[in-house]
This record gives sequence, C-alpha cells and structure tokens, in this order.
Amino acid sequence: MGERAIAVIGVGPRGLSVLERLLVRLRDTPHRDGDEVTIWAFDAVGHGGGRVWRVDQPSWLSANTTAGESTMRSPGDDGLPAHRYGTMARWAGLEPGAYPARRLYGQYLADVFRALCASAPPHVRVRPVRAEVTGLTRVPGGLRLVAGGSAYRVDKAVLTTGHGSVEPDEEQRSWLRHADDHGLRYVPPGLAAEMPLDDLPPGAEVAVRGFGLTFYDVMRAVTLGRGGRFVPTRDGLRYVPSGDEPCLLALSRGGLPFLARPEVPDFPAPPVRLRVVTEERLAELRAAALEATGTPQLDFARRVEPLIQYEADLACSTGAAHPLTRLARPFRGRWFAGPGDYRAGLARLLREDARRAGAGCVDGTVKAATEMLRVIRPLLPQVVDFGGLLPDSHRDFLSRFVPESFVLSAGPPAEHVDQLAALLEAGIVRPVGPGGTVEPVPGGFGVSSPQVGGSRRVTKVLVDARAPARDLSRDASPLVKQLLADGMVSEFVNVDPSTGARFAVGGLAVTRAPYRVIDRLGRAARDLHALGVATNHTRWFTEVGTGRPGQDSPFFRDADAVAAALLARP
Repeated sequence: MGERAIAVIGVGPRGLSVLERLLVRLRDTPHRDGDEVTIWAFDAVGHGGGRVWRVDQPSWLSANTTAGESTMRSPGDDGLPAHRYGTMARWAGLEPGAYPARRLYGQYLADVFRALCASAPPHVRVRPVRAEVTGLTRVPGGLRLVAGGSAYRVDKAVLTTGHGSVEPDEEQRSWLRHADDHGLRYVPPGLAAEMPLDDLPPGAEVAVRGFGLTFYDVMRAVTLGRGGRFVPTRDGLRYVPSGDEPCLLALSRGGLPFLARPEVPDFPAPPVRLRVVTEERLAELRAAALEATGTPQLDFARRVEPLIQYEADLACSTGAAHPLTRLARPFRGRWFAGPGDYRAGLARLLREDARRAGAGCVDGTVKAATEMLRVIRPLLPQVVDFGGLLPDSHRDFLSRFVPESFVLSAGPPAEHVDQLAALLEAGIVRPVGPGGTVEPVPGGFGVSSPQVGGSRRVTKVLVDARAPARDLSRDASPLVKQLLADGMVSEFVNVDPSTGARFAVGGLAVTRAPYRVIDRLGRAARDLHALGVATNHTRWFTEVGTGRPGQDSPFFRDADAVAAALLARP
C-alpha cells in the first residue's frame, strides 16, 4: 500500500502503448485504500505523436501504413471505445486502404492520449509534462528525473524515446567541413519534416543521397509543397510544375527507389499465407545449429534466406520473383549510354510497379511475393534478436538483406511511385545511376555513377536522405549521454562464444521481456526499462508505430510486459 510513481519517458506510439497497458492493468486490479498511482508522461514535442508524428508537419508527408491496419487500442481495452478508436480509419472516417497524412495520425495519437488520461480510474493520475528529460539518477528508494528545470521522484521508469537526434559521424563531419570551406550546403540525415528544405533554391541541382522513404518525403516537399500539381492521364500521373522546384539528383547503391506497396484487403485478412517460414521451422533451425555447432546462433544467409526465397517462389508462381535480390537490384551489371537512357528506363519500371501495386496483392504475382516480406517481419525477431545471428551474419543482415528487402516491401503507396515516375519524365528528378557516389571537389559536390555514361555533375547542395544509423555512442540526447557516462546503460555487443567474434550493434543492451536495461557491469536494472528505437539492432524492427486491430501483436505484448513490471511490487 502507499503511493507509487512511474515515469514514461517519451510518449510517441511506444510510450503511448505502455501507458494504455498500464491503465488497463490498473483498471483490472482491485483498488486498496491508500494505493495511489501517479504516471508522469514526459514528451518534449507532443503527447501521443511525439517527434515522428508531430501534428504541425505539412500535409504532404504521409504514413506508409494504411489507416485500416493502424490502431493504439489493444484487444479487450474497454477504456478506449472500439467504435471510435478501434482503427485509425474509424477515428478519421477514412477508407481502410487509405494512407493518412502523418500529422493526421499524430492527431489520432494525441486524441488517444487525451482519452487515456480521461479513462484513468480515480486512484490513478496521469500527469503530462511537455519537456525533455535530461537527467536520470538513482536516489534512495527510487529514481530522480530532471525535465524542464524541475526534478521528479519516481519508483520506476521506461525509456520510450523514439527517434532522437544523432551526432554526425566522421564522414558527415567531413561533408560539413567541406561545405563550410567552400560556401556550400550540406543537410545531414534526419526527419524530412525537420530539414531546411524551404532553403533549396528553385532551379538548382540538389544532390540527394538515398532513394528510400525520406527521399519520397523530400520529393513531395519540393513539388507539392511548392505549388506543383499531379494530374491524371490515361498513362498515369503527369506533373505540372510551379516553377519553384529544384532539380533532384538522386543517388543510391542500387539505383532503385523503394517500390510501391500493393493495395491490401481490409485488415486483419492476411494478404499472403506463409507456408514455409513459420515459428516451428525457425525453432528447428535454432535447435539444429545448437546441436551442430554448440551455439544456437544462425547464419542468416545460409539457413534462413533460402526459406524466404522458397516462400517467395510459392507466392509468385510465374518465377518472376526469383531471385529476390534481382528484384531489389535490377540494374546490377547493366550499363547505360547516358542519364536520359537510365532515367527513361527507371520511369518505365516505376510505372509498371505502380500498375502492379494498384492491381492488389494477387496470388501468384510479384507483389504477392514482396508483400510476403512484410508478413514475415513479426517472425524474424525470433531469429535476429539478442544475438540470434552469428556476429558477421548479423552485420550482413543489417547491411545487405534489410536494405534489399525494404526496397521491395517497405515502400509508399502506388500513387507516390507514380508521382516519382512523372517527376522523372518531367526532369524534376534526375537520378545519377546505380552505384552512385559523391565526392568533395573544389567548389562543390561531385556526383556520378560508374554505370551511366556522362553522369558526372557538380552541385552546391547535398541532402543526406539516408535513414540515420542507430549508434548509441553518437546519440545527441543529454539523457542518453548521462546514462552512458554513469554506466547505468550499455551498448549490446553480439559475441560468438566459439570464436570470440564481436559486433557492437549500436542499440541499448536490454534483457528479454520486460526489457530491463543492462548496465556497464552487465547487471539488469529492476527499475528501468527500454522499448522501441533505443533498442534497435539489439532487437529488430523496433520502429513500428502501431498495433494491429483485434490482434495481440508483438507491439502490444511488449508494452504489456513492461507495464506489468512497472506495476510489480519490489
């Protein structure tokens, strides 16, 4: 009995899910007199949406998950009425297959936060604080937090801080120095909503490094965001420029942007049925590795990838998805006479991709095979998390397999891919070519592709649109810096017990559920947990920002495990 205080540090989707499960458990637990609970909810940007889903970002930045498959209501939560909060589509009055604006999803999350606060039982107080937590230390009987110049005393806390800022690495610092020395502009990696894209001069050639989702954000910001329009024609969208657009010189390793996600049936109907990659089969692989090598760690490329390819072959009966690597890297080994040849070929490929995606996830097609990669995502943590792969295989998984699979399965809606094709044809986007590189040259940034004749250009602006890599040592958060310096947290290092090979992954070291942080001496904390992006690469695909309607998904299970531990008595 007595008053307890809990801190949720970062109230984007992950923190919001922990808050929801805390309140579900507190409503279901008989209340004893004097047993009061205070939940301090800290967020510097906005409660619910956090930084990624902030409600003040422009409307042309959209989610790449449909409104019908997004929810913050866990199964059986009577505190959030299903008729209103059951799905994002229901809340916003959207079609289930619609891709909502990012800020609209942020508004949904903010409304969920308000509803959760209002649904708290009488003995529970949710206290929102609009400030960044900059310090956390242990004091007798609990934790002391500092936020916005004030101190807070709590019994336990969870770090759900989401996407934070990362300090530049050595390569990025060299670009910044080159820009300063030559009067140029270099924009480091980050969220497109926070990039100074309004400063890009109209008509100027701007090199954009990275061809993924952030590129699509940049593309839409300098076209739709500057008054340009896309109009439908019989052959797809056509772009009508405003005249204020820069020209984007896109460059990436593979030369192929993220492809379109197919239209999918109303959730929760699965778009693809898995037949080979199952929990049971993956467990058998783990047991076989342990018997053969003395360690359950797997070689992903040798043991798991062939099963995924077989699954793709079953999904795409025409054989067009074999191998998957060729789908993700279609320009490997090809030579183009000039930039116009490459740009025209890429535009044709994207038009066809948008057409296939618009036809839906039809059994036996390429899009069925690529959507399979999304369906298996919840199973891969069983293989990857907590050093489940051999260290070198873990590195290869993150640097090769993940980028290639994301090109095929983590893309935007078909409309955005069709827009990119239109911009290629209009000359607003001028991709450099496969294997595109950038180098410092006197007075600019030199970009070129070894596979495209005459591709070399020199620009005065370079935008780094690659996803920032998770690196605990470069985390710019004052809180993380302090926790690392004090030894209260540590980085996860994947070790092969047989050879001693090591791979420092960049994410926080945590235990398995309920994800207690592990300190510098290898001890698991009883009062501090971490969930989401802070643990990325220790666990895989922690960026997910939604649960699944009507399903007990890993998103909700993780939150519930943390909530149970936060409420547990010493």
